Amino acid sequence: MDVEPPASGPPASGPSASGASASGAVPRTDGAGDIRDQLRQLTLSQQRFERHLGRELRVDPAGLAVMDHLVTVGPTTPTDLARRLEASTAATTLVIDRLVAAGHVSRQPHPTDRRKVIVTPADHWEATAYQYVSPLVEGVTAAAEALPPGEQATVAGFLRKIVGVYDEATRI
Repeated sequence: MDVEPPASGPPASGPSASGASASGAVPRTDGAGDIRDQLRQLTLSQQRFERHLGRELRVDPAGLAVMDHLVTVGPTTPTDLARRLEASTAATTLVIDRLVAAGHVSRQPHPTDRRKVIVTPADHWEATAYQYVSPLVEGVTAAAEALPPGEQATVAGFLRKIVGVYDEATRI
């Protein structure tokens, strides 16, 4: 964590009167440290939003990952979902069973291979999830559109690099 102990002297500026975070530490104000702190805050906010979304939609984290994949990519086989989740097919089957029982997905016959099934989101799922996700998408879009084109390109390039750093850190 990139924080400095509270400094003596004039109070720091920031969101609180003291500039201290909830832990009492003062966030770093150097460029790279501030960026790392903001990325950390973004990650924590995203995790908090995903927990909120899961509670509202009554889906556990694994089920939310399956639903995200189905809405983004479309109906797919349980084996493909297991690969996406980096989980065993047995564990993925349990997740799918819970989603079927909750009415969030259905299993349909595969259109070309009688031995397979396709997992399909329920008709209501995307519209229901969109109620919760759309304000977030609209807010991020508005923040991005408020930037001049050159800054948009800089931010997009920076975020691509960060994604690459995470991808590299998780390669085995």
